[in-house]
Amino acid sequence: MLSLLLNAWSGNKTTCHLMLTDDSTITYDIPESVHTTILSHHPKNGLQKLMLLPFNAYKIAKYAHENDIDTIVSFLYRPNYSAVMSRLFGFKGKVIINIRSTTSRYLQEGLLGKVNLFLIRKLFNKADLIISNSMGVKHDLETLMPVKTRHIAIPNPVDLATIDLLKHDTRDIAFIPQKDTRYIISVGRLIPLKRHKDLIDAFASIHTKLPNTRLLLLGDGILKEALVSHAKASGIDNKIDFLGNVDNPFYYLHRSDLFVMTSEIEGFPNVLVEAMACGKAVISSNCKSGPAEILDNGKYGLLYEVGDVKTLSGHIEALMQDDETRKRYEKLAKERVREYDIYKVLSQFEKEVFNEET
Repeated sequence: MLSLLLNAWSGNKTTCHLMLTDDSTITYDIPESVHTTILSHHPKNGLQKLMLLPFNAYKIAKYAHENDIDTIVSFLYRPNYSAVMSRLFGFKGKVIINIRSTTSRYLQEGLLGKVNLFLIRKLFNKADLIISNSMGVKHDLETLMPVKTRHIAIPNPVDLATIDLLKHDTRDIAFIPQKDTRYIISVGRLIPLKRHKDLIDAFASIHTKLPNTRLLLLGDGILKEALVSHAKASGIDNKIDFLGNVDNPFYYLHRSDLFVMTSEIEGFPNVLVEAMACGKAVISSNCKSGPAEILDNGKYGLLYEVGDVKTLSGHIEALMQDDETRKRYEKLAKERVREYDIYKVLSQFEKEVFNEET
């Protein structure tokens, strides 16, 4: 999201500055004209990062004063805290904070979660505007605190034109899908919250009904070895390809027959929209938050309740065996994804940030 905004705004009569909370590697393209500053150069644990908030806020206020910055747009919780706190050190401009995931997750994170919730309740109403990336994320915050600041939802954008090019790009492609094989694909980190085991279990229960069909898993993570072992124990390790992290997931999405997302929780699942941009029929868990909103409660793709492997396997079997229904959902996906086109979403951001219609 941040990369898309910077690429759209830099050089367009707007001077953009990027302030990073640490020196983690930037994996997105940042325009050369963007001035980049790093607030902290040493890795720290969660509590230490929170203790740095006032120091970062001071640095932000000082930098903004020195560079005539009149608007701060921050993303993620800790940068949001520091952005709002910069006013304690003299920043007089507009502060717009962005929420990209459900705030209620902090209810399950012990002492650190309680500290975060305290800061959220104390600071967020001091911003000029709160932007959540889905109505579900917006509602989630509003159930945890009385939101007095203006609070709106603007979804993450998808660059349809770029995806349309990349899905045909064969450079650096190590795995070539076979023409006589059908593929079910899932993309995401191999971590507990993504619940890939559910997908493996669903596929294991119906794979004999789906000849010449394989499961593609894109992404890496702490559960990879466990998932590989589970696939072997389920007797389908010879029908699953663990491809790890890839530079161009759109190539694989385009060449697959069905996309499945099994997450336990999301903020706004970009990959779901990206799969739809590749013209794929989609199945998603009805998790908090985003899928039901994106799929309009099942109009544009199939939903199932988190962990309901039986319903998931039924959905997969139905779409893989019924070409007509699957193609109908593919057509609907292409229609729906236009709502998230980068130019449409950016116009909403620009209206709020620059106070002008675009």
